[in-house]
Amino acid sequence: MTAVETRVRSVLDAPHGRRFSRTPMVAGRRPAPPESPLARERRLLRQMADNPRVAHRIEHGILPQWMDVARERREREAAAMNTAPPPPLPPQTPIPPHRAQARGRHRAPSRWGRRQALLQGALSVLGAMIAPVIGSVP
Repeated sequence: MTAVETRVRSVLDAPHGRRFSRTPMVAGRRPAPPESPLARERRLLRQMADNPRVAHRIEHGILPQWMDVARERREREAAAMNTAPPPPLPPQTPIPPHRAQARGRHRAPSRWGRRQALLQGALSVLGAMIAPVIGSVP
């Protein structure tokens, strides 16, 4: 076995949580806690304050004023709708059992469809047999 195969075999033979080594922490230094999305956004906006678009956003906010007004109006309407009692639901008639389960297209055609096809076939054969007889009558 080569050195690479030996290393691969030792990694694969190790228990699940111990297969790969982790880099050790430097003594006395703890990693910085993860930055929240809001803190990161504020830090980046401060760094880009000289950008005209960023300056406008800092001054006026993310959304235009009319969107704030529309949101407040929707919230007021929703609150007014929640205070009013909901209208009563109309009584529902029970569905008959034979209509509750609709037949899908993957099923066989109804028996009436087969009977109708047989009836049409029989009538066409009967008409073909009678046509020469009727056609010869003066």
